[in-house]
Amino acid sequence: MSLVNYYPYVTYNNSKAVNLLVEAEVIKSYLQDYNKFYTHVVKNGERPDTLAYDIYNDSSLDWIILLVNGIVDPYKDWVMDEKQFISYLQKKYNTAVEKLTTTTITSSIVYYYYKGLVSDSAETIAAFNYTMTPVTYSKLGNPAGWVAKSVWDYENELNESKREIKIMRNEFISNFKQQVKDIFNNG
Repeated sequence: MSLVNYYPYVTYNNSKAVNLLVEAEVIKSYLQDYNKFYTHVVKNGERPDTLAYDIYNDSSLDWIILLVNGIVDPYKDWVMDEKQFISYLQKKYNTAVEKLTTTTITSSIVYYYYKGLVSDSAETIAAFNYTMTPVTYSKLGNPAGWVAKSVWDYENELNESKREIKIMRNEFISNFKQQVKDIFNNG
């Protein structure tokens, strides 16, 4: 059963709408017990529904995977495989992916970060806990110790940060579904 079937309705400006705010109560009240979860690294091609089927033998429980990981839009918030990632970059930046991997083209640089000089200590490098835009970098006269972050590297890091997710252990699923239903019905 889809999570949408559990949501209560509210009336707003004489219109019936789904009350999305009750989701916060579920997360706050139930999802704080880390013993109920384990970490899963999403493989290329895995989707929430296929993962739910593999883990819970029920693809319709994909909403649990999405909910416990704070994923609102699986098309934007779920890790993309390589083909999807390249297509996304081409559409977003309207250019060939090869141009996004370089740091020799200013338009392919997202920001600069401080990597340090040979003489810098770890503390000195850590003190530079900020980035600067390509414009600022250029106006400062291309200061030493700063390294460009390409669009490809930046977007790839964002995408890969979505790869590690939490999975609720099977033995808690039934109880969790009932608690969600109760909270939403009393929402």
